[in-house]
This record gives sequence, structure tokens and C-alpha cells, in this order.
Amino acid sequence: MEPAIEIKPVLELPPGIEGLRAEASSAGFRFIEKLVNEWESNANRFDRPGEILAGAFQNGQLVAVGGLNIDPYVEDITVARLRHLYVLKDFHRRGVASNVARYLLDAARRSFDTVRLFTDTAEAAALYDALGFTPAKSTSATHIIRFR
Repeated sequence: MEPAIEIKPVLELPPGIEGLRAEASSAGFRFIEKLVNEWESNANRFDRPGEILAGAFQNGQLVAVGGLNIDPYVEDITVARLRHLYVLKDFHRRGVASNVARYLLDAARRSFDTVRLFTDTAEAAALYDALGFTPAKSTSATHIIRFR
């Protein structure tokens, strides 16, 4: 039986983030690079009210990451942005992405009315559709979910 995956908030970039960054970059995704750079420059530490950075771990190894920020593309602090969700390839098709996204959405419900995001892959779009997001009519977001 495979060990369980634990999803929890992280207050520092977790060990293993470099592995995620390398794999994501080699697949053409630069958003983990952006996450690390913004963290290191203090531009984004997921530390404003309601914000969170979460990691998914198996046996202490980081296998996925995702975050929730106040959406910088709208002037409304009740709107969050789900961002930087990445799962190591070896953990695809195991429900990790949907579990991390649900974890972030549960956190968002406590502080925000709406969550928006942007994706440019059909696979991610299908994930967010399955989680209850609807298409967004915006140049800065592809998907939106409203809680209230």
C-alpha cells in the first residue's frame, strides 16, 4: 500500500522545491520559477490575510505545491487567485492536484467570496471544471468560482 499524501500549509519554501522547479521548467512551465523568485525577493510570501502556500508531501518528500493569493488583477480583496499548482509527473493521475486544489478552495472559503485562476492547458482546465469552476470572461483569468 502506498503511503498517504499529506497536504499542509508551508511557511518557508520546502525542501524539494528545486525538484519541482526543475521538472516544471523542463516541461515548459515557468510558474514554479516565478514562485521561487518572488518568494526569495519577498515580492510574494503568501502572507497577506487569507493567503496560503500549501505543499503535498509523501514520506516527507514534496510532491506538489499550490498557493492562494489576493488576486492582483482585480481591486477587490474578497477575490483570491489560485496559482502555482504543480504536481510532480510521478504523482499525476493519483488525485494529488485535485486534493491540493480542494485544500486551497477550503481555505479560500474562510476569507474570500471568489477564486479566479489562469491556465493554458486542457488538462488543467478539465481539473478546474470538475472542481466547479466556470469559464471566466476576462483577459486575466480563464476560470472562476464564487462561494457567495
